[in-house]
Amino acid sequence: MTLLTHWVSTNGENLLFRSVQEAIRRELSTHPHLSAEAAKTFVRDGTTAFYGSFFFWVNICALGLQAFAASRLLRYGGFGVILLLLPVIALTEYTLMAFLPILLVVRVLKTAENSVSYSINNTAQQVLWLPATAAMKYKAKPTVETLCVRVGDGLAAMTVLIGIHFYALSTPSLFLFNVALVCVWLLIAAAVVRGYARMRAAVPGAVGGKSPP
Repeated sequence: MTLLTHWVSTNGENLLFRSVQEAIRRELSTHPHLSAEAAKTFVRDGTTAFYGSFFFWVNICALGLQAFAASRLLRYGGFGVILLLLPVIALTEYTLMAFLPILLVVRVLKTAENSVSYSINNTAQQVLWLPATAAMKYKAKPTVETLCVRVGDGLAAMTVLIGIHFYALSTPSLFLFNVALVCVWLLIAAAVVRGYARMRAAVPGAVGGKSPP
């Protein structure tokens, strides 16, 4: 699940960058008299301005969600709600992006994805380990948070290499590829929710598990 989360997320960041560059190049085409150096500065300044504003709003939204929504969703919706929220948003988001690959749409939806990822999904990732035994935490958790994360990022790099450089896939096609990944992610996340419930019931003495009789 962690591998797929990072594969989808990093794919999304790469596609956001591609969408930004495509939009800036279209805007640049309306200034045909710029010199090569001026055009380079135009692209750099446009990219900097976009990402400065983008991450500002991502951080503001993530702070609000962490402060006011994460604990309430966990309390009233349970673990399943906070774990499944991000893949459900990602499925909706990348499906819309595939049919409306407009920078404004991509920006708004990626802001929603990233802010939920940094707040509510991060909470879910930590809650997942609460009923685990000490051996699970010391052996499995570091592996998941290092190896699986890096493999997910590496697969995203391979997606760019193969999808763009070898097959020259369009941006909407790559969004659809992310939709397929998210479908697998959702299935695995649903299995994790069921496994979490079984783990809480089977480890009486663990944090988050049942109290011993």
